[in-house]
Amino acid sequence: MIPLIKLREDLRFARELLEMIDVLKSATSSQFRTFQSKRKGFDDFKFILEDFLAALGTQKITHPFLKENKDLPKAVLMITSDEGFLGGLNSMVLMDGLEQASARDEIIVMGERGSRYMSETASRPFSFLPGIGDDISYKRAGAIRDLLIGKFLRREIGSALVVYPRFLSFTAQRIEIVRVLPSGDILVRKDEGKKIRRARPDILVEPDKGAVIDYLVRALLMQKFYDIFLDSKLSECAARIMHLEGSLEEIKTMNRRLLRDYFKHLHEKSDKNIREIFASRLRWREARVAEILQGWQVSAFLKDSRSYDDRHTDAA
Repeated sequence: MIPLIKLREDLRFARELLEMIDVLKSATSSQFRTFQSKRKGFDDFKFILEDFLAALGTQKITHPFLKENKDLPKAVLMITSDEGFLGGLNSMVLMDGLEQASARDEIIVMGERGSRYMSETASRPFSFLPGIGDDISYKRAGAIRDLLIGKFLRREIGSALVVYPRFLSFTAQRIEIVRVLPSGDILVRKDEGKKIRRARPDILVEPDKGAVIDYLVRALLMQKFYDIFLDSKLSECAARIMHLEGSLEEIKTMNRRLLRDYFKHLHEKSDKNIREIFASRLRWREARVAEILQGWQVSAFLKDSRSYDDRHTDAA
């Protein structure tokens, strides 16, 4: 039987843990709303930019950003989280990323936890980059873009893939694999090849289409990485909230079980104490009655003795 003091300590610990997880859940929910607000407002920009690039006819333009060199290895960038409670999500990102990489391809892991997991489970070299962090900025998105573009233009890689968790809902995140270089498939509009009702105006391009493609692809990739970072953080927050919610329910169940055991032991102890007190009082009462009866017997004996002495004295 667990001692009552140990149950009381377990109850106190479960209550404190419940409060701590509730605080973490509230903080993560606030963080999620912050990232969600940053995600809005860029759809129009991407639509206009993609529409403009489609109007240029990118399929007819020869540019390094639009052509893949299959003779070169590809780079696989895997974005993992440095936050807690996300080991499952990180492992899925790494497993899907490794499935996309051949033996000669370059592996890049963003995030310290993902890098540590990669070192422990995979026996192949990889490059490490710091995690996204909470301060998502275009500067960081531009730095990742420039890193991959530099490798691509130096012909160290022929293409680049990004593997990251895409936010769908609180209960669903999907591991997304997107090719960012070359960017030909990004620039092709879904409605390209279909009949468009509105006529596109003639476009004057200065100095040439190649320079315009170079600038706009860099701008689009920076926006793309910014969106990927936001999607990753939203997925992290959603997965962590669901994990914390599950932990919260488990601790509540454990707390109810501890309360039941505590009150069961408390009632058993109280019942035992009551029985002991009652037995003690009963024994005291029996002893008292015996003492009184014994006193009565002594009194009666003394009385009889005095009566006997008085009778013999009178006779004499």
